[in-house]
Amino acid sequence: MRRGLADLVFPPCCVSCRVEMDAQPDVPLCEDCLSGMEFFADPVCEKCGAPIPYAVAQDGAIVPHASIGQGCFRCAGRKLWFDATVALGLYSGALRDSVLRMKRSEGDSLSLAMGRLLWQKQSERLTKLDVDVVAPIPLHWRRRLAHRTNSAALLAEVVSKNLGVPFAERLLRRSRSTVRQFDLTPPERWKNVRGAFAVRAGYHLRAARVLLVDDVLTTGATCSEAARALRRAGAERVTIAVLARAMGG
Repeated sequence: MRRGLADLVFPPCCVSCRVEMDAQPDVPLCEDCLSGMEFFADPVCEKCGAPIPYAVAQDGAIVPHASIGQGCFRCAGRKLWFDATVALGLYSGALRDSVLRMKRSEGDSLSLAMGRLLWQKQSERLTKLDVDVVAPIPLHWRRRLAHRTNSAALLAEVVSKNLGVPFAERLLRRSRSTVRQFDLTPPERWKNVRGAFAVRAGYHLRAARVLLVDDVLTTGATCSEAARALRRAGAERVTIAVLARAMGG
């Protein structure tokens, strides 16, 4: 009843474009906004989350070109400290616009909606991970102060709640400030984040399975370096969950 009265006063609307909707769905995004997002479908690389453009016939069956654990042509040969990646879709169009808007404090409601969308589309894969804890990629305190939000933390909170596992927002910290990754070349990105993360005192990760959440993955440098800190602290397995997978690096 309270929800019905609230809808009379504040009609349901899309948190992205603010268009009114007939009813408020679990994910408060309209069909037009959703149709502008390119979601991934199998086959995808288990390691880096990128879609695999083709499959090969093997013993009469069609299988992904990249075998599990070996990576695809985008990530094979790279030293990635995380074990697998779950990505919602391609970093372009409406999905890219949403990620960029989420980085501002007024985008918090959009971040929460996108967290629900990530869970709606990838709940089966996320559940199968059987993780012990969910943590976000942290911002340096100066950048957190400037942005007044951390979209990765909001995404991680939604995922942890749905998984029913602890949300450890302060598990990782930025041990130093870094230049924005988007301003750097792929080789510079790896150097920029080297040694930039540390596990906070008081957390015990021996044999833990950690789900690390961020908004976008490009080269994998940031997530890999954060995963390295977790693995050195004793984590057994680190999986990355992101809204968007960029193909530029």
